[in-house]
Amino acid sequence: MTETQETKYSYAIYDLKATGNVTASEVAEAIKTSLQEHTSNVKITEDIPPYPLPEKPSRFQLVNPFKGNSALTALAGSGVKMPACDGSLVYAQAANSNFVKHGEHTNFYTCLWQYQAGYRLDVITQFKISSGGIMNIGKELVRNIMGDSSQFIPRTVKTVKGKLAALNIKTELVDAYPKEFRDNIEQEN
Repeated sequence: MTETQETKYSYAIYDLKATGNVTASEVAEAIKTSLQEHTSNVKITEDIPPYPLPEKPSRFQLVNPFKGNSALTALAGSGVKMPACDGSLVYAQAANSNFVKHGEHTNFYTCLWQYQAGYRLDVITQFKISSGGIMNIGKELVRNIMGDSSQFIPRTVKTVKGKLAALNIKTELVDAYPKEFRDNIEQEN
């Protein structure tokens, strides 16, 4: 039983269409309160809309935040990635560290872009889990019965969709990865 550290990414991209006058601040508030309900720490940045509004929305990119700094890259490892949301109207980072003592940690990143036809929302998740080895035997036994905390990730995404629906915003899934994540976030509660 080899001790193993895994990091798993998933994402969902939604096109948002509002009926009526919904402001970017209202959309940002829906994202923020959804994340606050399911995580232990939220940081949100609300920028100003681009002018003129672009015809097509942008998309997140996974980047190494230490690229260009060889000393920090060596310390953190070359596999460190974070979503970059250049030009986004709203960028939110949230962490669920409630399961750290169980060897699990979840990060949420959301990027909201405004464009001519509406808004585009990217929700990216990063789930870290430790397994195997002597130190994780008890954690493994509990996971075999209860599952791991990644089961709560789709619930958070559904909460965001629910709060947007309360603003009369229709969410249309454009893309999601992996397939299991897509299936879970599209299931009815």
